[in-house]
Amino acid sequence: MKWHKKFLQLIVFFTLVAALFLFVAPEEKNTEENYATEQTEQKELKDIKTVQLIVDGQELEVNTEKKLVGEILEETEIILNPEDKVIPALDEIAEDKIQVVRICRKVVEEKKTLSFNTEERSSEELYKGEIRILQKGEKGIEKNRYEVILEDGQEIARNFVEKVIIKKPVKQIVSLGTRQVVSRGGNTLEFAEAHTMTATAYTHTGNRTATGIWPSVGIVAVDPRVIPLGTRLYIDKYGFATAADVGSSIKGKRIDVFLETKEEALHWGRRQVQVFVLHNE
Repeated sequence: MKWHKKFLQLIVFFTLVAALFLFVAPEEKNTEENYATEQTEQKELKDIKTVQLIVDGQELEVNTEKKLVGEILEETEIILNPEDKVIPALDEIAEDKIQVVRICRKVVEEKKTLSFNTEERSSEELYKGEIRILQKGEKGIEKNRYEVILEDGQEIARNFVEKVIIKKPVKQIVSLGTRQVVSRGGNTLEFAEAHTMTATAYTHTGNRTATGIWPSVGIVAVDPRVIPLGTRLYIDKYGFATAADVGSSIKGKRIDVFLETKEEALHWGRRQVQVFVLHNE
């Protein structure tokens, strides 16, 4: 009986051990599987990194497992043009930032005006100081082509390509007078230069002239920048004169001759005259 009792105790013991094994073993297995899964997820999270991508004026944040710059750009579907610049290079490992610099080339044209030359020809038919245009000059047009290089829309270089003449300039031809002798009233006058001027007339005002003398026939007002005061003159349809006065409206190729009466001045009116600058004696 004692042996039988011990046998039953052994059976109960092994039954409990077997039951314990059946319940504990799966729990340990599940624990190991969960641990492995957690390790895998942590590894995957550890492999994912955030990279700042600068392209086309935008700043993007990209989460990726890729390592090389080229792989990340391919993953984000960034299309590169042949000359685009990438920093770092495509075959380098990306750190925290990738920059794509767009390189663009374009041809621009600039037009430039070309000045014309002037050819001067002497003429004894014209009085010295007279100029006659025989052929009017025309400006030319030149077009220059440049290749402009842009980085992200900003010009970094401009290279000359070619020059094209659209229109050649036409030179101007002028005739310069050399004649310094003229006959007036039976007298031969030698002069330094001649001017074609607009002449008006004035009479007594009760004031002295700019040179301090009282006006009289033979006194004329001039622009001293054209004819210096004190210069001796011969004026067609007026006669010999001296530049001794000025006037507020007498500017440039203008001259004002003195006449004794208001009627004579009104009759003179406004006319074109030839003024000869005589050699001062």
